[in-house]
Amino acid sequence: MKFKDLADNSTIKEIGSLFRRLNSADWYINIKLAPNQKKLYFSISQIPVLARRRVLNPTEELQPAGFLSRIAVTSTRNWKAELIKTCPISAVNRAGDSNQWCFVFEHKGTRYYLPQLELARVLFFHHAYIARLSMNQNGLLEEFDIQCMSKLNKALINILPTCTFPLYARADYALRRTLAWILLDDDARQSFESIARFQVKEGYDTEKYHLWRFQFNPPLLEGAELTIRGHFDQNSNVFFVYEVYGVSNLFCNCPAYVDFFDPRYTERQQGQEHVVRSGQSSSLDVIVDDEQEPDLDKAEQRIETAMVAFEFRNPFFTTRGGKRKGTAIGGRTDINESSTPAVSSEVSTNDATVKGCLSPADYDGVDDQSADTHLYADKFEAFEAMVTKLAAMPNCHHVGKEIRKLPRMEGYSKYLLADGNPRCMAFHLICHGGATYALLEVDTSDNRNSLSTLLLKQPAILFDWRHQICELEKRLLKLSLAWPTALLDNVFGVSYRRIPHQRMLSESKMLLEQDSIHRWAERVYSEMISL
Repeated sequence: MKFKDLADNSTIKEIGSLFRRLNSADWYINIKLAPNQKKLYFSISQIPVLARRRVLNPTEELQPAGFLSRIAVTSTRNWKAELIKTCPISAVNRAGDSNQWCFVFEHKGTRYYLPQLELARVLFFHHAYIARLSMNQNGLLEEFDIQCMSKLNKALINILPTCTFPLYARADYALRRTLAWILLDDDARQSFESIARFQVKEGYDTEKYHLWRFQFNPPLLEGAELTIRGHFDQNSNVFFVYEVYGVSNLFCNCPAYVDFFDPRYTERQQGQEHVVRSGQSSSLDVIVDDEQEPDLDKAEQRIETAMVAFEFRNPFFTTRGGKRKGTAIGGRTDINESSTPAVSSEVSTNDATVKGCLSPADYDGVDDQSADTHLYADKFEAFEAMVTKLAAMPNCHHVGKEIRKLPRMEGYSKYLLADGNPRCMAFHLICHGGATYALLEVDTSDNRNSLSTLLLKQPAILFDWRHQICELEKRLLKLSLAWPTALLDNVFGVSYRRIPHQRMLSESKMLLEQDSIHRWAERVYSEMISL
């Protein structure tokens, strides 16, 4: 991803105030780059990719600037709000952005200066849409309607028809989960909404512009950990944060189940195809034009950027639903994957309008590392029941199991289910007669593909299952959910089998009669002893 009319290897030296023209609602942010150049500001839509000492338009892979550190947050209640110029590091307090706000706190004897905009960026601003929305006092109310069902430990989030939340983000469980956290967690929501309140209260007018030094109230972040880089001065034992790379062990006070109702999503019915497109990935040489507006009617693109690691201590389950196919719905519908248009090289991440000329695009920079595979275990209920029966058969012993999310791969979409949740694979190891076998089952509940159960016999005493399964998962995605025959032949020779599932008496693979599960286990056992 590159910015148009920006020099290669431009380093962000300073991040200043936000501003808008008095007769406009479009916000911008002052930036100083090295080397010096004509561009002195970006639109607010670029905040997701703006951090001090980041290099824009890089021509090679560069070592991140600053000292790497990891800090645990007890609570933000004791954090102070101070200007950057109070930081005792001379290289920091003499910069042109020294009047911007920081959070100041101590951790293990070191005093930290964390720019407030940088914390908001890593917590909230994962795409351009949410950065723009934060400046609107009633933004969340105007875009989403929430119904909480406390007795069911569940919430329904209605995406309103006029909402401009990106399509790809609606169809991605990581971005959907972070949005649900902002909407449903009272602490997170109050923090997010404080951005607009500070903007209205503290902003001021000049002859032509309305200016504002970014400020907000942080969520409590009790027990959370931040991975950061910055300038560490040993003499003063002070750390100035350039960039936050990840947030882990983040507690969220949200229902266990969150359903998004999306009027632009058409659910699949049995025997029909989806008409949902989760967002076309950008080409490697996509150019962002910060000065232009995108066309409302052009296909949306997803720009993959440097990932922010996001880990919830208590992750929750989200789904995306809509109207059944064949039912009239308002607004535009998503585009079928088979007819996805070619990716445009020049895009705009600003708000789309009817007068725009470029393809609309938005950023995707969240790597959800929450330990959440248990949320998807029920997709393998029938398979687990079959394995239990198999392990009870003569000379069988169950060794271990794991539910794995298929890896995210650039240019491939089937690591996600049609509703945007991760596609998982159940992996079991079973011993029989001195040999070890693996059973692999992939979640195909969205009926994208029909994929048999895979039985593998361990080919050697010393065998790295983890490495081989990782490689198999990648090949599986590259083949659009087909078992990679060439890899299997090379690693396992003739010692593997594809075993068809039992015939389903229900639309759900989870619901099988006990007799069917028993017959399934017997067929797997028969194939196992024949290898």
